[in-house]
Amino acid sequence: MKEILEDIRNLLNDGSFQDEQHVRFSLVGRICQNLGWNIWNPQEFYTEFRVKRIPQQNLSKDVTGRVDIALFIPEKTSEGAEVFIEVKTAGRLDSDLAAGEMQLHLYNAYHKSAISILTDGIKWRFYLPSAGGEFEDKLFSEINLLEDDPDWIVRNFEMILRKDNYRKQALDTAESMRKELIRIKMIEKVKSEALLMQERTGLSQYMFAQQIIKKNDRVDIDINEIERLWNRKVSVPGPSSKPVYHSEILDSPYLSIRTEVLKDYAFKKVHYIIICGFEKIEVSSWRLAKREVYNYLIRNKPGLQLPGALRYTRDKSEFREALVLDKGYYTESNLSSTDLVRHSRNALKAAGYDPERDLVIAYSDLDR
Repeated sequence: MKEILEDIRNLLNDGSFQDEQHVRFSLVGRICQNLGWNIWNPQEFYTEFRVKRIPQQNLSKDVTGRVDIALFIPEKTSEGAEVFIEVKTAGRLDSDLAAGEMQLHLYNAYHKSAISILTDGIKWRFYLPSAGGEFEDKLFSEINLLEDDPDWIVRNFEMILRKDNYRKQALDTAESMRKELIRIKMIEKVKSEALLMQERTGLSQYMFAQQIIKKNDRVDIDINEIERLWNRKVSVPGPSSKPVYHSEILDSPYLSIRTEVLKDYAFKKVHYIIICGFEKIEVSSWRLAKREVYNYLIRNKPGLQLPGALRYTRDKSEFREALVLDKGYYTESNLSSTDLVRHSRNALKAAGYDPERDLVIAYSDLDR
């Protein structure tokens, strides 16, 4: 699967998928085939599947009554579709999100699938139709083929879309992932307040997050679980008309965000970072960018010893202006933006990572 994903990434970056039909067969079909679905059997890989009994007044240009791809297990057809997949042109998922969710919501009202998927080939959104709430609340996982770690993508596809898992195992996995996503959203809501309290007291931000969530939501989440989910992000779709690739400039009337590597980050504002291909981490300052990189190393490289000025220790007095890290560690933060980036990249290099490829920094110019 990883080889297929790498080839698909190259094709996406080359602009090979020009329309919805390219995405439907050459991308989605290719992945489904690798996951055990017989794409050559129209009773199993059913394109333009017509959902019956939809009232005529509910049909429109956007809602045609036909699902782009419906996956069936022929010997279990009486149980209904295993998967509905609505396909959009590459790079159009964000702008077509509302219409796509409306389609899947309506189709599932008259022919409920076990799992529903909305994708433009790059971004994949997975829904559990049997869950309660609005359709957007049924979301349980998201994948970005261009940005996410390939091993993580493969694990998700194997758990969610592997034919052999249908349907009980796939449904159990989806429900577990949906509950985890709810916890991630709770953590995101209280993160800023918990970090502020940590800065003031030096105590664990996870403890503060636990207390705030328990007070606000009446939910008790284990501190170890909060730490595990701390850097997981819930993406917020925004307007888009085409795929945004690694080094492109995102133009708007107000902002130009770039990701190319610089030697000098003076007069630059950081917006987010991506560490080792995982999801975006929004940061509001260069100090917080360094903290996220160092926390990543603390979690993933236990016992790592960084030399000299790069070091992190549990002795706060070693630093002129100590930056609070996870697990009781500190490092230096009294640095320029350029030096904070240099420390971050050199720390990653010392840990065996590629200092440029494995740290993507999105920034814009500050007015001088």
